[in-house]
Amino acid sequence: MLNPKRILVTKFRAMGDTILMTAALKELHRNFPNASIHVAAPQPWIWLLEGFPGITKLWPVNWHNDRTARTKAATRLAFQLRKENYDVVCAFHASPASAMIALSTGAKVRAVHFHSFKAKNLYSTVEVPGKGVMKPVVERDLDTVRALGVQVPEGVMPEIFLKPEERSLAREEFKAWGLTRPVLGIALGASRPTKIWPLHRFAEVAQKWIQETKGTVLVISGPGEENLTEEFFKAVPQNPELRAAVQVMPPCNIRVLASRISQLNVLVGNDSGPRHVATSLGVPTVTVFGPEHPLEWHPYPQDRHPRLFIEPLPCRSNTEPGSPPWCGLFECITEAQQCMTRINVDQVYEQIARVYQEYGKNLGV
Repeated sequence: MLNPKRILVTKFRAMGDTILMTAALKELHRNFPNASIHVAAPQPWIWLLEGFPGITKLWPVNWHNDRTARTKAATRLAFQLRKENYDVVCAFHASPASAMIALSTGAKVRAVHFHSFKAKNLYSTVEVPGKGVMKPVVERDLDTVRALGVQVPEGVMPEIFLKPEERSLAREEFKAWGLTRPVLGIALGASRPTKIWPLHRFAEVAQKWIQETKGTVLVISGPGEENLTEEFFKAVPQNPELRAAVQVMPPCNIRVLASRISQLNVLVGNDSGPRHVATSLGVPTVTVFGPEHPLEWHPYPQDRHPRLFIEPLPCRSNTEPGSPPWCGLFECITEAQQCMTRINVDQVYEQIARVYQEYGKNLGV
């Protein structure tokens, strides 16, 4: 059995990927409690890992889309990390650049996991189980840890740790904004338009929530998504009392976002980062999936975190061997976004009402 003193973990992906890898981080700390764990990940997402048990250093990285800039950044990071004398490196969702970083550290044990079915696990010194098998992303990250000889129990889920004062500040903000309980969070955005449920339907959900629970709604949208908020409010009836019960979350950093989400009774939204934040904080969620299959991105128990998904649809024509079909279109024209539009308001609200009654009623009080 390994007995490492210093472990490096790398994952250079989006917000959701950063949160999902926390399940694997928990297992690393559980199995190697005396090890110092360092994590290199993109900012601002990396700050979600502040206060995580066992993590002693965070390496924030600007992971550029431009290949030349990314290569330069990866080279600079590799020189810095080599000085740390790591015993073990775990590279989750590896790319050629992140695999190079793992090799450059000089660590004798490297668990490097390329998630592509076709790509070899370049520079890995151990065999990562489950290669070529489609499974949830959280399980692929756990496979990288299993490669170290670790026995992982079933049902390990992602988790974020907030300080009591962070939660307290969010509670005070809710009071100042007039958000009376219960509070429904609505996350409007997604990584591309085809993954966004019609905004007028989110508006209908907000209206039903306010009328049936006498509660309020917090609308969540990120930088560059102001147009989504505008379209949402165009669909909200021009009723002063109704409008007063819907608040838009002001811009904030990633830690404040997490603290505010922690105070919701339920969050509903598309397949995007905020719902991963909510699940990792114990807030019940309802997720609307469209072009992409939930298998990889929804490892959560569906009693507390139901997802709505229409299948099968022949227009989901992208596929890999052993992978469920999906659609990579940025915009849907010929199929009228039926993967989303065939999911109606009543279906979504039924799940919201259920998870609120069963899991969210006593949150935030």
